[in-house]
Amino acid sequence: MDYKISDSEWKVMEILWEKGAATQSEVMDALTEGWNKNTVYTFLSRLEHKGLAAAEGSPKRYAAVIGREECVRQEEESFLNKVYHGSAGKLVAAFVEEGRLTEKEKAMLKQLLEGMDV
Repeated sequence: MDYKISDSEWKVMEILWEKGAATQSEVMDALTEGWNKNTVYTFLSRLEHKGLAAAEGSPKRYAAVIGREECVRQEEESFLNKVYHGSAGKLVAAFVEEGRLTEKEKAMLKQLLEGMDV
């Protein structure tokens, strides 16, 4: 299934993943300043409507229905397809060529590549 999660929804999901379940007030307390009650409610409702979160009880306790790993995998795939036309090699090459990898990351990448069956 394709889950489109906005940056703000992602922040709310991070809280649900971290806490396991949370009320609207608990989500608000965990967010940085600039969020109001109506905004938090709107994002929780959107996540529930998308099937990413479920609520039960009174007051409602919201919990993530989809694991973080699944959402990360989908975000990675979406980014790879949108920006690099599905080519993981082009993505890695871009990071290497632009000098965005630390020495530790380069060593880890080298080890991964050497361990591949080619």
